Amino acid sequence: MNSSRNHPPTRPRNGNNHKVSLRALFSLAMLVGSLMALGVSMLAGAKIVFDLLAANTNIEGVATKMIVIVLAYMVGWITAVLAIRVYGNLILPMLINWLTWGCLVIVCYLYLQILKRMYDQPEELIRFIKYLFAMAGGLTVLIGLHLIVEGHSLRLFSIPLLIISFFHLVLIVYRYVFAPQPKFEFLWKDLVFFILMATVSLLMLVHIGVLEPLRMQLTRFFDRYGQAIRADH
Repeated sequence: MNSSRNHPPTRPRNGNNHKVSLRALFSLAMLVGSLMALGVSMLAGAKIVFDLLAANTNIEGVATKMIVIVLAYMVGWITAVLAIRVYGNLILPMLINWLTWGCLVIVCYLYLQILKRMYDQPEELIRFIKYLFAMAGGLTVLIGLHLIVEGHSLRLFSIPLLIISFFHLVLIVYRYVFAPQPKFEFLWKDLVFFILMATVSLLMLVHIGVLEPLRMQLTRFFDRYGQAIRADH
């Protein structure tokens, strides 16, 4: 009966064993934030690119639109890099890979749409410049997604682009040799576009490490400062 007097009452637990890790919270928040920012920037970028490809497009405000799209993409890109390389998120690399495949589909569709318009050989130089900027933007987004995940390879992604490049070559030969009344002065535009796309696709295929210095800089940066950035609680 006196045992309760000899032993002090048990102290209530502080719940530390069930405390949510700050590191896990940051990782989850960055996963959601990066996907939202990357997704909305890619959708907005696709819209403005296809708007610019229209024959009669009002380009007023394009610079402002591009600024906000680039801002959203950079926020999503940086957040994704932090989530993977600092907080070790294991789900985001798989989602980024799917997002990269989705971006490739959009780039291939854009490539085919541009070839369709170039086959008509429009005389306006501004339209050709829009085509170049549209493809450059799509490829930049694709390569940016590639850099987020360590060890990611672009070889498989190059195959559809190479196939479309060969198709473009066939169109060039047919247009200037077999088709009636070709505009021979348009040839330099076809050649510039074909050479640029074929070169980018081949560099992606052979994987000679053109982007390796940038990837190494990212790795060294996070190896050096990752511990200071990360919350280990």
